[in-house]
Amino acid sequence: MEYTAHWLAEGGFDAVPKLYGDGYLIAGDSAMLFNTLHREGNNLAMASGKMAADAILKAFKLNDFSQTGLKGYGDRLTKSFIMKDLRKYRRLGGFLYRHKEIFSQLPQLASFGAREIITVNGVSKKDKEKSILRKIRKDMPIPRIFRLIWQAWRATR
Repeated sequence: MEYTAHWLAEGGFDAVPKLYGDGYLIAGDSAMLFNTLHREGNNLAMASGKMAADAILKAFKLNDFSQTGLKGYGDRLTKSFIMKDLRKYRRLGGFLYRHKEIFSQLPQLASFGAREIITVNGVSKKDKEKSILRKIRKDMPIPRIFRLIWQAWRATR
C-alpha cells in the first residue's frame, strides 16, 4: 500500500519510525528517509525501496511476513549509507532551527556584498571591499560568524 500525501520529511534520524513489523515495511520519505543538508530524498527512497523489495522477496520464499521474517530490511537499512548519513546529520535540523540568521542575515549580507562588487559606480574594488567588511562587522561580528561556522561543523560531525 502506498501513502498518497507527499511532503519533504525533514525529521531526520531521530524522526525515523519503526520501519518494519508484522506484515508491513516503510520506505522512502514515508520512513522519514530524507537528508536535509544535501536535499536527498529520491535516491534514499529508491535505495530503501530496493532493500524493502529484497526483504519482501525473501519473506515470500519463507512464507514469513512477520516482524522476524522482515527483519532483513531493518538490518540492510541500518548497515546502508542511508542510516549512516542520517545519523551523521541528526543534529543539523536543530542547529538550523536555532540559527535563523542563516536564512535572513547571512543571505542579506551576501547579497549586499555581491551587489556592491558588481555595481559600476566609480568606486575602486579595494574601497568596496572595505565597505563590505564594515557592513559585515556592523551587522554580524566576525567572532559570531566563526562561532556559527564552528557550530555548523559540530552539527554535521
